[in-house]
Amino acid sequence: MIGGCLAISTLNAQTTEQDYILRYFIFGTGLGLFRSPNDSTVMGSVPRERLGIASGLLSLSRTLGVNVGVCVIGTVFGGLIANLAPGTDVAVAPPEAVVAGFAGSYRFAALILCGSAVMTAIVKT
Repeated sequence: MIGGCLAISTLNAQTTEQDYILRYFIFGTGLGLFRSPNDSTVMGSVPRERLGIASGLLSLSRTLGVNVGVCVIGTVFGGLIANLAPGTDVAVAPPEAVVAGFAGSYRFAALILCGSAVMTAIVKT
C-alpha cells in the first residue's frame, strides 16, 4: 500500500489510463493482501462467544478509519491547493495546484502507512 501511494503520488496531467490503472492496481493489491489476513487474524483471536461483538467492532473501526481518513486527506489536499493557489476555490484551481495537492495527499498517506507499519512492528515485539 505504501508503494501504491507513492506510485499514485507521481501521477500528473499527462498520465495515461494505463499508468493510472497500474498505480491503483499496486495500491489495491496491497490493500487486498493486508485486509483479509488482518480481519482473519482479529476474528481468529476472539473467543467464539464474542465473535458477534468482535465483528461489529471490526466493522466500526473500519468505518471510522475510512471516515476520518477521508476528512484528514481531504483537508491536506485542500490545504496544499490553498498554499499553491491562495484565494482560489479548489473547483477552479489551476491544474498544477490540483496535481500538487493530489501528489502531496498521497505522500502524506504513505507517511501515515509507514508510521502504522512501524508502530505495528514495535507492538508485536
